[in-house]
Amino acid sequence: MKRLILLCALCGWEVAAARAQSTMDIIGVTALRALAPSLRGKGVIVKQVEAPELSTTDFEVNPGSPGQPGSLFMYQSPKGGSASFPNNVGTESTHADQVADNLFGANTGIAPGLQHVGNAQAAYFYDEVIIKQEAVRARVFNQSFELGPHNAAQDQFYDDYIARYNTLVASGIGNSGPVLTPADCYNGMGVAATGSGAASSVGPSADGRCKPDITAPADVTSFSTPYVAGAAALLIQAGHQMGTNLSASVDSRTLKAFLLNGAVKPSDWTHTATIPLDYHYGAGVLNVYNSYLELEAGRHGPTSAALSQAGHPPLTSGSASNLSMGWDFDTVTSNTSDAGVNHYRISTTGTGSLITSLVWNKGYRQTAINQLSLYVYDSGRNLLAASNSTVDNVQQIYLTGLAAGIYEIEVVKTAGRTGAPGVVSVQEEYALVWDFER
Repeated sequence: MKRLILLCALCGWEVAAARAQSTMDIIGVTALRALAPSLRGKGVIVKQVEAPELSTTDFEVNPGSPGQPGSLFMYQSPKGGSASFPNNVGTESTHADQVADNLFGANTGIAPGLQHVGNAQAAYFYDEVIIKQEAVRARVFNQSFELGPHNAAQDQFYDDYIARYNTLVASGIGNSGPVLTPADCYNGMGVAATGSGAASSVGPSADGRCKPDITAPADVTSFSTPYVAGAAALLIQAGHQMGTNLSASVDSRTLKAFLLNGAVKPSDWTHTATIPLDYHYGAGVLNVYNSYLELEAGRHGPTSAALSQAGHPPLTSGSASNLSMGWDFDTVTSNTSDAGVNHYRISTTGTGSLITSLVWNKGYRQTAINQLSLYVYDSGRNLLAASNSTVDNVQQIYLTGLAAGIYEIEVVKTAGRTGAPGVVSVQEEYALVWDFER
């Protein structure tokens, strides 16, 4: 039997209506529903993977808890599958009920309009879907459990699955001590918990990468994770409704970049050029309203793309797009001697801050990652900030006190022969999001 531990503490699971509303305010759902009330996760399929609480059978959501029809669910375990509740493949879990309330509760959830929920027992799901790389219909997995301490082999299965099937996987990082597997895999989103009395693990990962990726309000990470999974579902629906650049806008890397870039920085949030995310908060506290505005701003490709032997010099001239908020999903190319540099020259009339996030994947069956870096220059070609971790597949820059003017964001891919440090292949697909308007 795999070691599967619920990410919950011995605390009450009932959430008062006032507290639920406060959480919706904090994570941007209230503002988003006022702006786009139809965004409720329509058309999106989610997997809710649950570790049993007390026996091998109690992993199931009782549809009555989130106030959803029984027809929404499919239950799966080593005993088989069932489309009805109750059934003979499992029994109700109060933990699963609370996760469901936060994820898709009719009155309490972030994404109450989902098309379908696959509720799976965790050991079965890990063995039959993740290890065997079995394709499923769900675009988002919610995993409010952990497999145990850092395990590179288990993380590899998840990284391969995400890279192969383009799935957004949100996993709780644990409630104390170090970040746990699978939340510390490269391509997934490790979720922390924040709030008065919240219990949450702290990064970095055992191999020195920035984890968690993001934070949401809850007592424990079991119940913060569904807010992130639900936010991803809302963005998938929004991408489908907008229609243009559909495959790029709902790519798991782009969704992850939107979620990271939309997050709000707590007052004690910190990072450095080589540590792109805070070890307690990741990119900050989830705010799906900000993420939606960045998606809505549209996709905008590089001003130019070039090879450079001289590091990553900024452009000396050229027009700047008045795109103070936006995103791109693109490819950067290097060779054995030249770095690949994609330039984004941006004109902004506002003053304030810049948040920009870069996300790419550890490739399918790869044991290393391409090294991409992120730089920001001003119109005088002065380097304002860099994010150039050599171990992470996420980079982020956060600047405050900026004046109106022209800025350049650069995505840089390390030069070198395939197999050299930081070079897995000559090309890398990435998602980039920027926001000068926060």
